Amino acid sequence: MSDAEESEPAEEKPAPDSALSPAVADSLQAVQKALEELAALLGADSAATLDVLKQAGQAASENLVGMAEEARDLSRAKVDDVEAAVRRHPLAWLAAAVGLGLIVGLWRNRGPRP
Repeated sequence: MSDAEESEPAEEKPAPDSALSPAVADSLQAVQKALEELAALLGADSAATLDVLKQAGQAASENLVGMAEEARDLSRAKVDDVEAAVRRHPLAWLAAAVGLGLIVGLWRNRGPRP
């Protein structure tokens, strides 16, 4: 890297979306750091390369955020569907829960006795 590139203040990174887990945010930061290191290895055109790589990283980040939002919306819709079904047929769901509990209880008690 040239002295001019090194003396430039670091860009402020946008705060990770609140929908992203800390692990995903850390992964995105690691990818951005790796992209910056790759651009430095490419030589004299590293500033232009870095811009292209940052744009690609930003696009990937936006896609990931979009996918996370879609997954969250889909899961909320499914929870709403289950809630509506339970409200329509509460006794059937209660019977299913009791039956499932009975099956799991019997299965756990089948193991070898000490």
